[in-house]
Amino acid sequence: MAFELKMPKLGESVTEGTIGKWLKQPGDKVNKYDLLVEVQTDKVNTEIPSPVAGTLKEVKVEEGQTVPIGTLLAIFDTADGEAAAQPSAPAAPQRAPQQPQPQAAAPQAPSATPQAPKPSDRGAPQPSGGLGSPAARGPSAPSAPAQAAAPARAAPPPQSSSPRPAPAATEERPDLSDVRATPAVRKLASEQGIDISQIEGTGLGGRVSRKDVEDFIAQRQTSQQQAAARVVPAQPQTPSQAAPARQAPVPSLAGDELVPLSQMRRAIANNMVQAWSAPHAHAVMEVDMTDLMRYRDRVKAEFQQREGFDLSPAAFIAKAVVEALRTVPSVNSSWTDQGLIRHRELNLGYAVALGEDGLIVPVIKDADGKSLAGLMRSIRDVVDRAKARRLTLDDLSGGTFTLNNTGPLGTIVSSPIVPPGQAAILSSESIRKRLVVTDEDAIAIRQMMNIVIGFDHRVVDGSTAARFLTAVRDWLQTTGTSVTVY
Repeated sequence: MAFELKMPKLGESVTEGTIGKWLKQPGDKVNKYDLLVEVQTDKVNTEIPSPVAGTLKEVKVEEGQTVPIGTLLAIFDTADGEAAAQPSAPAAPQRAPQQPQPQAAAPQAPSATPQAPKPSDRGAPQPSGGLGSPAARGPSAPSAPAQAAAPARAAPPPQSSSPRPAPAATEERPDLSDVRATPAVRKLASEQGIDISQIEGTGLGGRVSRKDVEDFIAQRQTSQQQAAARVVPAQPQTPSQAAPARQAPVPSLAGDELVPLSQMRRAIANNMVQAWSAPHAHAVMEVDMTDLMRYRDRVKAEFQQREGFDLSPAAFIAKAVVEALRTVPSVNSSWTDQGLIRHRELNLGYAVALGEDGLIVPVIKDADGKSLAGLMRSIRDVVDRAKARRLTLDDLSGGTFTLNNTGPLGTIVSSPIVPPGQAAILSSESIRKRLVVTDEDAIAIRQMMNIVIGFDHRVVDGSTAARFLTAVRDWLQTTGTSVTVY
């Protein structure tokens, strides 16, 4: 019996994955639940076990290739009847072959579809040419741009067949509700002024992924630049989309080396571009950590003996952030076009640097219910598992506020970027001895630390950010100097 293994769904918002390494090779005997292949997504790395026992007959996707959910990965020969109960799985791909459906739908769509995209694209000189799949199919784009749009819109027939003519004749909105995409992807398309119904989704069931939107944006910008070069050498409107900054000419120098983007680095870039679209502001405040560091020195030996690891200042800072969020709950919020979402849960994202590999932000769930020791255990756990690449998708979801502990890196002031979906982030800088003037007008050596808040100014105002920093500072300078560890 033959069994087909397809790319599984690895998370609610995950639409594609990159094959990292095949752990089994064609011809290898495989037991059920043996680890078969490493898959990298924009959130986490994971290993897929074999769902059947048998022989790996053929690998369909090579290492390093990125494919959407549902793509055929490998074919097995199964000696027993175990796969007989599962061959129903191939029924899914038979519903979604890309060749037959576009050919059947294309003759029906030309009367309306080739005209629909042209008036609805607000900014592209080549509206039809940018509709096809920039990531998946492009060989025939120059010869038949209008026909490329028709199959793209006909790919999910049950959803798009009826409402599609309406936006062509009236407006864009009726079609948008039928497009399969996550809220983050819709937001990105909206911010770029793109009708998401024009984009062909390469995900499962025609879902539009973030990469589909970015490829569409890149193709549109390329089309604009080519049109500007052909018609008007310098058009003042094209640079308004900030494309020149990203597409500035790169000098080619002797000894240059192209380092391919890893899945994590690409995800970081995408998230930061999305995050920076929010209006950012920053505020800085000094904290006198002298008394707290003395208190830590008194209790850390007992903590080390009991837990087996050090009691870091990061635990005190995390506790201060939790208490400050209770005092100023509006910072624990998210922006939506419909209104502000005030979160009751307090899930603390904790940024972990992975060296040259990038940065990842696992989430400490229900941080407000943990003691100082509990927070220290959670920090140690997520840091260790992040560096060992053992985080799960659940570890990376649900964050409502992020703590970026840059102190160990030696920085004294930074400008953290607010993660998408949150209202603020706090950076705790390095603790350094400095000469300060005390309230008694004396000069003393104190251990000082800067705390920096980056905030989405749509959600948090400067006065609110200052109140939050004050709450963090006051807890560290007073309550934190005697808080119980357990």
